[in-house]
Order: sequence, then C-alpha cells, then structure tokens
Amino acid sequence: MQALSVWPSKGGFGAMPQLYLDVGSSSYLSISTRNTRRKRWDVVESGCCSRNIAFLSVSNSLRFSCSGACWRSIRYDSKYGFSCLKLLIFSGLRRSSFNASIGVAWATEQQEIGNDLLIAESNSVDGLDRVADNNDEEESGEINIESEGKFEMQEYARVDVRVLAQSLWSAKTADDVEEVLKNIGLLPPQVHSSLIRGFGKEKRMDCAMALFEWLKRKKKETGGIIGPNLFVYNSLLGAMKQTRKFGEMKKIMNDMAEEGVHPNIVTYNALMAIYLEQGEANKALNVLEDIQKKGFTPSAVSYSQALLAYRRMEDGYGALNFFVEIRDKYLKGEIGNDTNEDWEDEFVKLENFIIRICYQVMRRWLVKDENLSSNVIKLLTEMDKARLQPGREEYERLVWACTRYEHYVVAKELYTRIRERHKDISISVCNHLIWLMGKAKKWWAALEIYEDLLDRGPKPNNMSYELIVSHFNILLSAARKRGIWRWGVRLLNKMEDKGLKPRTREWNAVLVACSKASEYYAAVEIFKRMIEKGEKPTIISYGALLSALEKGKLYDEVLRVWQHMLNVGVKPNVYAYTIMASVFTAQGKFNMVELIFQDMAQTGIEPTVVTYNAIISACARNSMSSAAYEWFHRMRVQSIEPNEITFEMLIEALAKDGKPRLAYELYLQALNKKLNLSVKAYDAVVESSEAYGASIDLNLLGPRPPDKKKKVLIRKNLTDFCQLADVPRRSIPF
Repeated sequence: MQALSVWPSKGGFGAMPQLYLDVGSSSYLSISTRNTRRKRWDVVESGCCSRNIAFLSVSNSLRFSCSGACWRSIRYDSKYGFSCLKLLIFSGLRRSSFNASIGVAWATEQQEIGNDLLIAESNSVDGLDRVADNNDEEESGEINIESEGKFEMQEYARVDVRVLAQSLWSAKTADDVEEVLKNIGLLPPQVHSSLIRGFGKEKRMDCAMALFEWLKRKKKETGGIIGPNLFVYNSLLGAMKQTRKFGEMKKIMNDMAEEGVHPNIVTYNALMAIYLEQGEANKALNVLEDIQKKGFTPSAVSYSQALLAYRRMEDGYGALNFFVEIRDKYLKGEIGNDTNEDWEDEFVKLENFIIRICYQVMRRWLVKDENLSSNVIKLLTEMDKARLQPGREEYERLVWACTRYEHYVVAKELYTRIRERHKDISISVCNHLIWLMGKAKKWWAALEIYEDLLDRGPKPNNMSYELIVSHFNILLSAARKRGIWRWGVRLLNKMEDKGLKPRTREWNAVLVACSKASEYYAAVEIFKRMIEKGEKPTIISYGALLSALEKGKLYDEVLRVWQHMLNVGVKPNVYAYTIMASVFTAQGKFNMVELIFQDMAQTGIEPTVVTYNAIISACARNSMSSAAYEWFHRMRVQSIEPNEITFEMLIEALAKDGKPRLAYELYLQALNKKLNLSVKAYDAVVESSEAYGASIDLNLLGPRPPDKKKKVLIRKNLTDFCQLADVPRRSIPF
C-alpha cells in the first residue's frame, strides 16, 4: 500500500522516518517512529514557497488497520497565503465494499481561506479597510467524506497547497495545468478554490484563469465529477478584484448562467467590490438593488460595500441617510435575523464605518479648491440629528485639514465641539487654530483660544506664545498705522493680564500710534511705563516720542528728550535728525539746523528729500517763504530731486506770502517734471494771482486737478477699531 503525504520543512529537506499508523478502538491516530532501520523515500514532487521547502513523498511501508473508528488529524499551521489541506489518498486497499474509496479532510489555517470570501476594501486617502466575511459557503475545519461501504471512516493525508501552487506558478493555459496535475489524482473542490484565492493574493490572475479553464475542460471529460462550482466562481471573482484585472468578469458571469450555477450573496458582494475597484460606485449600488429584487437578504458586507460606494462618490449625505435607513430596519427587526452573523457586533462595525466615511468625506471637501465649508457644517449637523458622534481624533484631524482663511468657521465649530464633548485637546491643534484665526484676520477669536489654554488647559507652549504675540503685533501695527493709540494701550494691558510680556516692538507700536495721533501726553506716559517694565528704548522709541512732542510744539521737551537720548548712548538716525531740523526751523534757529547737518555729515548720514521737506514745511507753516525757497535751491545743489510735497508746500508758502508769479513758475516746473500736484496747490496759485493782480496764463496751468482721495483719518474711538480687528463690541472691550 502506498500513502501520499506532504511534509513541509524549513530551510531544506527534512527526511521523515518510517511511520506506522494503527487505528484501534481508541479512535485516535497513533504515530510511532522506528530508528532501527531506514526506508528509502521516493521523492515524487518538491517545491519551494517563500522560505519554506516542502516535499511530496511516498512511503512503501505505511500500514493501516481500520476498525470502524474515526481518526484524528495532525494540524499544521501555515504562515503564508495558501492553506494546508490534509489529504490522504489510498491505493491498493483490499477489494471490498470500500473499493477504491478516497478519504478527504480539509482544514483551514488561522485565517479562514476555505470558509469565506474575503473582500478587503482599501481607501486611498485614509487606509480604510473593510473585510467582508461570514457567508457559510463551506464548513470551516475538517470535512467528513462518507464512502459507500460497510463502515465510515475519515482518511487523512497532507497536501501542501503552497507547493502545488508553486508548481502552477508559470501556468498560462489549461494544458499547462494538465501537465502538472495529470499524475496527482482526484483533488477535492476546496483545493481548487483555495488555489484560485491564493493566486489572487499573489496577483497571478493568469494562473487562476488557466486553472479555471482546466476545470471547465475536466467537467466535460469527467461528466461533471470535476469542474467549477459556486465556490470556484466566487473565488475567481475575488481574485479579479485583488488583481484588478476585470476583463473576464462578464465572461465568468455568463459561464455561471450557462452552467446553471446560481449566484449567492457572496457572488453579489464580490461584484459590488469589483465595481468599486473600477470606480463605478453607481453600479455597485445597483447590485445591492438586484440582491433585494432576487430575494436575497443583504449581509453586513453588502451594506458596508454600499456605504463605501457613497464614500467613493463623496456623498456624505447619501451615506448617512442610507445608514439611518438600515438602523431603523435593524431596530424594527426587519434585518439582522440571520443566525450565521453576529448582527449586534456587525451593526457596531457599520456604525463606526459610517462615522469614518463621514469624516473622510468632510476631509475631502476641506482639501478641495472650492470652498465647501457650509457643506461640512451641514453634515456635522445631520450627524448630530442621527445621533452619531465622531471621536476627538476625527475632530482634530478635520481641524488639521482646515488651512484656508475661509475654513475658520469650520475650525471654530470643531473646536467648540471638542471642548464641549471631550475632556482633552491637543496643544498642537490649538496652535493650529490660533494660526488659522490669525490668517482669517479673526485675531480676537485666536485670543479667546489662548485664554482657554490658560484657563482650561493644556498649558500653552512656546509656539502658542509666539503665535499669539504675532497676532498682538498685527493688531498693534493696525493701531499704529491708524493712530488708534487707546486700543494700543489696551492691547498692552491685555498682554500683561495674560502673562505675555510686551517687548520693545510692541511698546514702539503704541508710541508710534500716539505720535500719529499727536497725543504727546500719552506718548510720554507710554515711554515712562516702557522703562518701568524693564524694556530699553530704541531709536524708534525716541523718534516716536520726539515726533509726538514736536507735533505738540513742545520744543523744550523735544530738546530734553534729544539730550537724554544722546546721554544714554542711543545714536540718532536720519528720522531723528529730521525731527530736530524741523524743530529748530520752526524756532527760526537756522544756525542749529546747520549744526544738525554738520553732525549728520560727521556720522555719515545723508539728508534725504524728507529732511528738506520737513524744513520747507516748517518754513511754510511759520510764514518764512524766502527761507523755504533758499532751502529749495540748496536741495537742488545737493542733487536731491524735489517731489510733489516739496513743490506743494513751497507753492503754498509763496502764494500766501504774496509771491504769485514765483508760485506760478514753480507750478509750471512741476508740470514739466510730470509731477501730479494737488488741487490745493493749483487753487493757491490762481487765488494768489487774482488777489495780487498777477498776469498768468491759466491755459499753461492745465485743467484743475481732481480732488485726491482723502487720507485715512486717524481713528481715535473704540468702535472703529472693533470693526477693524473683528472684535465684538462691548461696553468694556476687555
């Protein structure tokens, strides 16, 4: 008698000693080894799969005795994609009613290859996997094969499907498969379906199709004893899905219809998975409708595939409504009565799945170029109505997806939900929110988030500090540019209240705002407070203070601040020199102006057009047109080109001082230089000529210039700044 067996070994050929198998009344398979003598092993077939090598061997001295008892198999656990089937093929048994019988037992590995059609759906964006299982096509574990005869018996040997698959690795046609399998004998159908599934996992669709064609040929040759069954067709569809080779799908379905093989729920689930892989989500949903029309009850896998179809279409509302419909039917007992599935557990999975799908759809909406913030808010609201609550992780990931300024509405809503429904929040998410609110110019909302960090946690880190200070700087810069000094002071107070120490930059911004608003008293107080807080004034600080005092005509105070600045070692810049030149000009101390110019020359600072304009403007304001005209000629000698401000101030000074002809000539010079003078200069020339009877050609002056746009008014009230900084209007702003 010969016994066919497969014994795997790692790293090489592991020779098996002679085995004696006796079956007695104990109903167990007993194995004994004898080392006293060695038997010759005839190697029939060998192959290699991954790192394991297995050999198919025939022993000439394997003895069996049967007494009507069952045998117990020795299980083998495989780590690889193909299952190990236990198969014992007997030949040479004594002629009896058990003539030429074949005993088959089929065992699965830890992952049930022969039990279920595994459909794994992978999401390209977030790695979402859904595995479709259940559907008892085949019994897991061992299959009892009853043979006609006087007794029943299970007979086992081992066929390593990995080795068999390796032999078929290069098969392209049915002839190639026949060449490999012609001497092996009759194999149970489970081997064929397992091979096809394994080929699908290894992306060997050609091998799977070759085996399928061989089975079709064998069906004709054996009269239906060997041939593709429903399990083989389902396995083939699964292999198509895994290999993404769908060209033969219609042919396979037509073959099923021609052979009279009726599809089951697993077949339809496989079709849905294939359509999803092809990007045809609508067809997948149509398959679900066909399932119900043909009297099948959709499984949990069917519903998950439908939800995935809505995900592929990025239809979050459709997926949510579909789930609500399923849930209502489940609660009413209309679905979930299948005892083969643990519907309580499956429904929990579906609920988690729809939450995941809604999250993914919202994330996709946020990364699109178009603004779909309103869609995200609406879907969040619909999820609330459906009593579906995403976790904190999903909310935080959505916050990270908010990167454009128009996303601030979504980000603020997500932040509110995290704070209300969860105990903790990531500090990095809070920092991202602070940054986003600043990008959207919602600085006050950013400050509120920072206040929450201080009051509710987590503790702000260095990034939080730098971000919120940068937002304060933006607000302070706005206050500086518009001269809203009161808000600047309040912002400084707010920073100190929240543990943020204003630096020199922040103090200087408020000083400049005071200077622009001509609030010399406030500038002095801010300057003193800056020193009290330990900040060292810079040349910008002194320049802003000098400018505020100069605008208030507090010339003595200007001189004191100037002297103090020199005493503490702060070197003046061209702006500070310009202010001092303007002050001395207003006092008529042109000798001091000369000293200023000499000092500038010694320090290597060249006067600019702004410096000369300040001097000419001071002369114009104090009715010193002759001195202004002299400085005008001096700047030309210094090769400094006058600009519109220079001509306008000088023309106005000359016109008021009764020198219309000279003002007229300067106006024509400005026109020749292509300068656009204001209407104020034009009116000053015309009015002065009429008042003093000067003859001028108005045609040469050209048309009256249009009124220039009004400059931004210096805002001094809180309402204006509330509108500017998007701050809620309150009786007490802070």
